[in-house]
Formats: sequence, C-alpha cells, structure tokens
Amino acid sequence: MNESVSFASLPEAFFATAQKFPQNLALVDPPSVGTPPLTYSEARRFVMSAAQCLIDLDVHKGDRVGLISIGRSWWPICDLAIMSAGAWTVPIYPSLPANQVGFIVRHAGLQGMFVEDERQFEKLVRAHEEERLPLRFVVVLNDEAFHKVCGTASPWPVFRYQTWIHSVSGEEAVQAVINAITLDDPATIVYTSGTTGTPKGVMLTHRNILANLDGIRTRLEIRSDDIHLSYLPLSHILERTCGQFIVLLSGGSVNYAESIDTIVRDFSRVRPTTFTTVPRLLEKVQERVEAQMRQAGGMKQRLFEKAISTGVRSRVEGQSVSAMGLALYDKLVFDKIKRVMGGRLRMIVSGGAPLAPHVGRFFMALGMPIVEGYGMTESSPVISVNLPSHPRLGTVGQRLPNVDVRIAEDGELLVRGASISPGYYLNDEANKQAFTEDGWLKTGDMAEISEDGFIRITDRKKHLLVLSTGKKVTPAPIENDIIQSPFIDQACLVGNGRKFVSVIIVPNDEAVAAWQSQQAESGEDSAQIYNLLQAEVARTTASYAKFEHPKAVIIAEPFTIENDMLTPTLKVKANKVVEVYQERIDVVYGTPSQNDTRAVHQ
Repeated sequence: MNESVSFASLPEAFFATAQKFPQNLALVDPPSVGTPPLTYSEARRFVMSAAQCLIDLDVHKGDRVGLISIGRSWWPICDLAIMSAGAWTVPIYPSLPANQVGFIVRHAGLQGMFVEDERQFEKLVRAHEEERLPLRFVVVLNDEAFHKVCGTASPWPVFRYQTWIHSVSGEEAVQAVINAITLDDPATIVYTSGTTGTPKGVMLTHRNILANLDGIRTRLEIRSDDIHLSYLPLSHILERTCGQFIVLLSGGSVNYAESIDTIVRDFSRVRPTTFTTVPRLLEKVQERVEAQMRQAGGMKQRLFEKAISTGVRSRVEGQSVSAMGLALYDKLVFDKIKRVMGGRLRMIVSGGAPLAPHVGRFFMALGMPIVEGYGMTESSPVISVNLPSHPRLGTVGQRLPNVDVRIAEDGELLVRGASISPGYYLNDEANKQAFTEDGWLKTGDMAEISEDGFIRITDRKKHLLVLSTGKKVTPAPIENDIIQSPFIDQACLVGNGRKFVSVIIVPNDEAVAAWQSQQAESGEDSAQIYNLLQAEVARTTASYAKFEHPKAVIIAEPFTIENDMLTPTLKVKANKVVEVYQERIDVVYGTPSQNDTRAVHQ
C-alpha cells in the first residue's frame, strides 16, 4: 500500500501550485457577487493576509476556527488561511438551524468564526443567548452584511473580510507557522450530518487529505486547464476534496454556481470540463430530457429512443454498432443534450449516495462519462472509484491504491490506510465503535467485492428491514429501482417488524400532471393517481422476491433539507420520514408498531 505524500501540509501544497501557475485563474465567483476572478497569485496573497490577521488575534496552532457559508471564492481562502495559521478549520453547513450550529461551536470549542452574512451571524447570536459560546471574534464575509451586522449589538468583535484579505504585512510569521505543521497535525474537524443521532466531529489530518488526493490522482486525470463547476456545499468533504483541493493543487479553476436553482444557467455560463455532484441532480436532468421527448412524441421521440439504445449498446455494453450511425446520433441528439450542461464536460464525478444504474447508462450513452466513487467523511472521503474510460455500472469501482479494504464476517466493508481519520473529536465511545481491535475502520456499509476488485455496496448495515416473518429486506436497490419510474421522485421503504413491506413515495408532480391531462383528453378517469403510482411500484419491483414487493403505497410531500427529511448531503433520513408518516403507516398495517424504523443494528 503506497502511503507517500509529497507535501507536509495543505497550505504548502497550495502555495507550490500558486508558484507554478501564478497567472492561472484559481477562483471565479458568479457575476452577481461582483468580485473579480482571482489568479493563483492573488489567491495566495489573500490567504497569507487572512492568516496573518488570525495570528494577530492570537490564533495558535491547534485552535479551531469555524466557517459557515455557501461556496464562494472566500471559502477556500478562509479554509487555507485557518490552516496556514496552524488552526483547524471547522466547516458548518449553512442550512443548519441555530441550535445545531451552537452545538458544533461549543463542542469544537471554536475561537472564531467566518460567517457569510447577517443570517448566519444571527444564528450565532441566538445560540449564544441559549448557552454561552466560546467565540472570541467573528469575521463577516459579505461586505453588505458586514455593515448591517456592525449596526447591531454584537457579543463579539466583528471584522470585515475585505479588510483582512487586503491588509499588507510581511509573510515571515505565517511561513514560520506553516513550516512547523506536520503531516499528522489535524487540518480540519468535519461534523457528519448523519441520518440519525448527534453529529460527530471527524478529525482529518493533513496526511489524510493529501494521501486521498494522491490516491485519487492515480485514477482520475485532473489538469491545470480544467474548469470545475462547484455547487455542492463545501462543508461536505466530497466537494471540499474533489471540487476544491484536488483542483487547486492541480492548477485548475474553481467556478462557483449561483445556486442549485440556477444550475442550468451556470452550466451555460461556466461551460465546465469537470463537475462533482450527487446522483439526484443527474436523475433530474435525465427525467427532464425524457419528459420533453415524451411530450414531443412522434418522430422526435422515436429518434431519441433509438439514439439512446444505440449509445447504450456501444458505450455501455461494448457492442459493435455503425460508427456513422453513432456519429449521426451524436450530432442530431446527444450534442444538443450535452450543450445544456455546457458542451465540454469530460468527466462527471458522482458520490454521496448510490448512482442508479439506469442514470449511469443514460449519461454514458450520451458520451458523458460518469465516474462513480464511494467513501465517507472518515476516509477523507474517497475509498474507491471507477475509471472514466471503462466504469462498471452498479459498482463503486476499485479501491484506491493507498487504501486497503476487506469484508468482515457479517458482510460489512472495512477499510484502512493513510487517508483514514485518526478518530472523532472528544468522543471516545464513538471511536471504540468505529474501529476494529486491529485498527480497521467500520464503514457501516454492507458490500461485496468481485474477484477483480470491484466493490458493490448493497446497503447501510443499519438500514436492513427485518420483517416479522424473519425475512430481511435491503431497501437501497429497491428504492433505486422504484425511482426509475418517471412518475416517482423519491422513495423510502418501511416495514421493519411488520409482516410486509410498504413504500413512502414522493410523486413527480410534473409527470403526474401530464398523465392526468392525457387521461382527461382521452376520456379516461384522471383521478386514479394512487392506482398509477401503485402500478409503477409494482412494475419497477417485479424482479424482486415476493416478500420484497411493497404491498402498500403512501404518498408523501417532498423530502427536503428544510423539513429535516434530507441531510445537507441529500440523503434521506429514513427514521425521520417514518416519524412524520407514522400515523399513516399504522393505518396501512392496522396496528401501531414499536419497531417501525430503519435503525436495525445487526
């Protein structure tokens, strides 16, 4: 297992890149922010200035400083500045409510905070009113928000980000701190969003993240001319590693999306070559394209279906097809779809949740390689990844060369290597539960490994449903197949401790409305939406064992971060969904159950 790491710290690695590519564009905000693009030389200067300001405020090696903001150029500058001052960056999801923000600030013992705007600042104030926070200072990133905050009574000194990055001072003090950082010093504490329970602070060292970057580079080519579109929260280690550090340590350009709601415009504006995403966005792109083709009907729909079929045979299954025919489909069909995503994507990195095979087939048929990987916060995060040239759909690829994997007796995937966290911050009990006696990290995922090393994740270990009959049901693959239906957006299987499986589904309102319209035009009954959805569930799960077929369907409102049924990384909080819909679940089964949950520990 190769554990070589080229630099002693992340700041040292970044400054080496800045020296090599001083005039390359490093960070580009959306036009609405009003800040000019930053070259590597400018970004380096801003990092140095902000780090010096932290040192001037008596931030020392080992202190913790928080950062709560959406993705903008100030995010990596503050991240690297905190590390350059010898402190540990503690990112906080901007979607978290005040009480959860307060928990992290107190648990991590944060000395200071970088906050995006007055809304995030107010969360700190509310949390401070409930229970005193250990903060000594706050830096406001948005200039307009800074002036608003200054007009209020603050429990802490408040500083202006723009003043910090433009301050002029020598670099000797900062460089001395950087020189003293070792590979095994913590760089960050990342609090897991988690689908259940209290967040845990995962400590990641400079070695952990740098080793992970080295491992990723053996599988994926990241170039100095790459243009990366960043839209995922940088509080999530997936985007921070794969959409920030690996780009900025390769000389490429990080371009920030305005928001998830403007992502189509952002694709056209940025025209990225690389893009990190969770599967849900890709599913929505596929659903929208297919819906448009169904609506067009006739020759256009038939041409689309024939093109996809040919693309799948050639680019997914490796069958021989007419090169001229495929080129024609590229020109008439695929190029138009690819232009929606900027027209020059050479690699889409998908992680954070399982990628449904039908989504992978669709994008591969278009000639847009999807690189599905797998990992967790505790592994910095990548454990395995598919190759863009020949991904194996339905798997998460092969392990990185500097990561070891094995399957435990109960089927759980275990990992170890230079990128694995030393443990959770101030949480001995969690550390005991997370590692085996001989030092392997328990991923909590059930997995299979093929003879040639491809890993297939079957489900979360604690998400197994155990029916009252004794049968065990693995929800993830069934849920993934159910949402292949164009009429269903989200699905959550329930039935633990019950005699049969049911499913809570969120309909695709647009597709259902179109179906109702067609039914009305043909004189059919358009009110039987439940029957439609039940039929779709039956169709998509027909290949499963009889005891795995959902016998009942419960129609729900969308699972969102705001209603606490999705984590900030867009994973469904199954236990929360069950809690919200418990009464309707009880009606389905006729009697209440104390065991109707997904948290079954084997």
